[in-house]
Amino acid sequence: MNTKKKLATKISTFTPAEERAARSERIEVGEAEPYGWMARSESGAEQDYHLFREPHTKRLACTCADFVFRGNSEPGYECKHVSAVLKYLGRRYLAEDYDPRQHHPHAA
Repeated sequence: MNTKKKLATKISTFTPAEERAARSERIEVGEAEPYGWMARSESGAEQDYHLFREPHTKRLACTCADFVFRGNSEPGYECKHVSAVLKYLGRRYLAEDYDPRQHHPHAA
């Protein structure tokens, strides 16, 4: 019985990255002028964060404190706002631009 409890606990444990990705679903994303994207804070504090493609690394960068402090020290780090923008871009691409015939000529 004790083994089952440990197994259940282990399965339901999420990594910090998985938790950030789940929280990103609640973040509103939109286009920013003149470039990039704006992500609204999930806390509802009318705080928007600007995200843009960093020219040297070709990765998304965010102006939130989490990304500023961790993103520069941990390569590949994604705050919940970066995760939200990546999902936004993926959904938009699938809805507007994706054509499987262009990518795989033999696909149905």
